[in-house]
Amino acid sequence: MPQEMERLMEERIARNQATFRAANERIGAAAGVYDVATPVPFICECADPTCSEVVRLELDQYEEIRSDSRRFLNVPGHQTAAQGVSVVVEERNGYVIVEKMGHAGEVAEALDERDAAEDLQAASEE
Repeated sequence: MPQEMERLMEERIARNQATFRAANERIGAAAGVYDVATPVPFICECADPTCSEVVRLELDQYEEIRSDSRRFLNVPGHQTAAQGVSVVVEERNGYVIVEKMGHAGEVAEALDERDAAEDLQAASEE
């Protein structure tokens, strides 16, 4: 596959996953506002744009995944949709954590709403 085509594929995959991550950010924020004490239903953040599977996690489990912009929550087996642009960094009961590599990882970092908010806050404090 030509390098430009590969970069476009990686970007598409990262953008798909970032869309699911943005939805999960809203789910997590709502659960935090209402002080939900039970596992929260988060959407699988795999590269398949038609995926609608759900993984129930405690808020702190999701926050652990979100602490790294390149990491995403996947239902076991869904990591294959990323076509080699991510690697499984941890397998847990009922879900896996994948990390985007190369250009896909750079795109994931650039699209991370949390990083953008932190950068904006740091700039305003200077």
